[in-house]
Amino acid sequence: MKLSEFLEEIYRLKFGQGFLKESKNLEDVFMLFLFSDYFGIPNPMKFYILEAYPYIIEDFHKWHKRVGFDNSPLDWIKCC
Repeated sequence: MKLSEFLEEIYRLKFGQGFLKESKNLEDVFMLFLFSDYFGIPNPMKFYILEAYPYIIEDFHKWHKRVGFDNSPLDWIKCC
């Protein structure tokens, strides 16, 4: 094992989990922002993000499972 590979592995083990956790938190906030209208939170950007729904819908299932919903909380999205 090269020294550079060893140092990369130490960096990944020390900081990688923190980066992964932070990326999941940012993804949760992003998904909540995208679907905020359906949770009763006004979203001033709703007309601009309508185009993103077809691309995000596949990740929606993973997101609602991760935040604790067993089934889709939205009536119009049946992913389970």
